[in-house]
Amino acid sequence: MDVMTVTLNPSLDREIIVENFKCGNMYRISNPSNAVMEPGGKGINVSRILSKLGVENMALGFLGGFIGRVFLEKLLEDKNITANFIFVEEETRENIAILDLKNHTITQVNSSGPKISEIDIQHLEERYLNSLSIVEHVLISGSVPPNTPEDAYAKLITLAKEKGITTYMESNGKHFNEAIIKSCPDVVRVDLRKEKRYLGNELKDLNDYVNAAEDIIKHGAKLAILSYHVEGDIIATKEGVWLFAVDEKVDRSHLFGVGDSFMAGVIYYILKNGYDYFEAAKFGMSSAIAKIHHVDKFIENIEEISNFIDYFEIKKVK
Repeated sequence: MDVMTVTLNPSLDREIIVENFKCGNMYRISNPSNAVMEPGGKGINVSRILSKLGVENMALGFLGGFIGRVFLEKLLEDKNITANFIFVEEETRENIAILDLKNHTITQVNSSGPKISEIDIQHLEERYLNSLSIVEHVLISGSVPPNTPEDAYAKLITLAKEKGITTYMESNGKHFNEAIIKSCPDVVRVDLRKEKRYLGNELKDLNDYVNAAEDIIKHGAKLAILSYHVEGDIIATKEGVWLFAVDEKVDRSHLFGVGDSFMAGVIYYILKNGYDYFEAAKFGMSSAIAKIHHVDKFIENIEEISNFIDYFEIKKVK
């Protein structure tokens, strides 16, 4: 087993397709395929995409209550994923996404997740440390439950680095900031489409994004990926900074899980082809574009990704 994903705050995701959705109305779902319930959370999404691409991996995190049991039952349907969770007292969160394919919108209602104790954190760190002996790549991804120490991500990344493991992080917020400063991973992806801030600084124009990407590299990352606009990402390595941009208009109702597809593509490329980070970013972008072309948040096969290898423009900006 090569990969472990760490999702401290997994969720049971409900995706509902409602045309012409408006707040305050009552809707009836007549087609069962328009209402899907599945395990989610950013790291879990990456685990499931990698699994569909034939990569066996381990998923670690916290689960709790009835929702946690439903989550686990659904996740265990995937034979390529080994579940490795710490069970806590409070309920795993439940997220609801309403996709209006006619008006190209997503409406999301997300829970905050269960409160966790110091003992819970200690148990997870012990389980994580034991699991590091059987993997070579670790992704730490997504939000954190209430009460999680600010240095939680930094600690987990440090433990992996000490064992020579390649580290990845996809997140935002204070836990992300702490990890960048104290123990920057090898690959960093940050979604800035909603909160356009990096280490407390507001990002207003392309130059701000370029500076933020360069700063992540200066802190020790080998690849930095920053979402710039819906149709573009800023990519940085030690060799420079690029803008990857898609010419076509992106259907915003298809954006659910795009960032996770990007990160899964990067990890898959490195697993199969080695440490060419720029080429890994290109493959990640192709994976994200493949996902955008359908409402489902998962990529089914490598052929689907290969169709979009030359589907975007690359421009060096620094």
